[in-house]
Amino acid sequence: MRIKLLPGERVIVRTRPNPLPLVGPVVAGFIILAAGGFVLGYLGRSSLSGSLADWQPVVLLVVLAVVVLLLLRVVVRPLVRWSSNRFVLTSMRLIHRRGATRRMEHQINLSAISQLQTEQGLLQRMVGSGTLIADLGFDRAHDYRDVPQIGTFKEYVVQAISELPLTRMFDGVDMEIDPQYARGQEPRVQQEWRSEQP
Repeated sequence: MRIKLLPGERVIVRTRPNPLPLVGPVVAGFIILAAGGFVLGYLGRSSLSGSLADWQPVVLLVVLAVVVLLLLRVVVRPLVRWSSNRFVLTSMRLIHRRGATRRMEHQINLSAISQLQTEQGLLQRMVGSGTLIADLGFDRAHDYRDVPQIGTFKEYVVQAISELPLTRMFDGVDMEIDPQYARGQEPRVQQEWRSEQP
């Protein structure tokens, strides 16, 4: 996945979601294969009798087609969805891309994030993953689900926010700070105004 970087921007982290949500589909896939193999083995016997024996080739094809369709829906679809999911943290943005055929992308400027929260379930705590919630203020938030190594990822985001230039923290408005004001002295403008007073 290629990200078009802004001038001066660099990629810090690029990762997929934790594969924990794939455990269910994989287990279901094994069950489907076992059940399908049993049914195909039973129907493929040469000692099959009655009207079922006359339709044996058709029944075998139907069962095989059902097994393949179930595997595509239960196993392959979640696997493709997971593999096409990406979290990208740059020095300026937090980007979430997902979708194989229909791509969706959500970007947040790091300067817009007012607070970060994490949520973890029991299984997520065991594997170190979790949900990262980026609070944008004004009752707006975006969830990043199944982020791997959620604690480390959050630290990277916080570090990237702290390294933003000061001008990025004010909605992109360039703010020049008087060096004397930064040192705790009176701003130059006030000094000049006072010098003009009688």
